[in-house]
Amino acid sequence: MARWPGLAINYTGKTQYLFRINKGAHDLSDNCAVNRYIEKQRRPVPFERMIYIGDGMTDLPCFRLVKAEGGLSIGVFDPSVRNSRHSVDGYRREGRVDEIAPATYTPGSPLDYVVKARIDRVASALPAG
Repeated sequence: MARWPGLAINYTGKTQYLFRINKGAHDLSDNCAVNRYIEKQRRPVPFERMIYIGDGMTDLPCFRLVKAEGGLSIGVFDPSVRNSRHSVDGYRREGRVDEIAPATYTPGSPLDYVVKARIDRVASALPAG
């Protein structure tokens, strides 16, 4: 169980981390690795297999990047806060996210359903073996 954030990053750092994951550039001290050219088909974690979940404006660049590259972008909102859905509804209308859901991470929740459906879809497209 998470007790404390391991690392806090700003909105521009978030996109860098997506590319680090995409390219397998996990060594944070190696700034060249994230910028090194790697053909899309040779990248360890294709964007098409990514699911990005976010709740606000600092997530917009990542929503757009993941969605544009074929992954799934999900905007979440706090169902206990009045009008919290308003922003993510706007992101969906503007085409910035694929789905919106309450930020409820329990089994059987709408978010659980959307994430598991996407995982099933990605898994079914993988080569057998």
